[in-house]
Amino acid sequence: MKKKIWVILGVLVVVILVVGGGFYWKMSHSVAQRVPGNTYRYQSVSKDKSLYVTFAQSGNKIVVNQDKNTALNAAKSQSAFAKEYAAQSKEITWNYKAEGGTLTLAQIKNNKVSQWQYNKILATNSKFTARSFTYQIAQAGQGQVKSKTVFEKVN
Repeated sequence: MKKKIWVILGVLVVVILVVGGGFYWKMSHSVAQRVPGNTYRYQSVSKDKSLYVTFAQSGNKIVVNQDKNTALNAAKSQSAFAKEYAAQSKEITWNYKAEGGTLTLAQIKNNKVSQWQYNKILATNSKFTARSFTYQIAQAGQGQVKSKTVFEKVN
């Protein structure tokens, strides 16, 4: 009887590990499917600044703004996004690339590229969290930040 209980417990543990591992794998590889058409609030590592990032429904463009209403307006439709992106692009162009557990944001200003790569992302329906990020700022240097960064969905 004791052996049967241990077998049942062993099978139960294996099932829990397989299901849990599957959920973890999905969360760690789904950022590319979750961001299109959505707006997220990014709070700086020092928690003193917020930016709102709206991802295009298709393509690799993003609208980045300090004003929440501008970002939310861009998420309403493809034409609203195009209007906000065109207004922003007079000075700065923003693009992104998401794959696996990585998200890269690129800013082009005066033909100079700055980029931020968020690594080891876990994504849910309401937010995604990066364990660290690296950055390369045009004419200002590069580095790595090993602090957790959270993007909270606001739409």
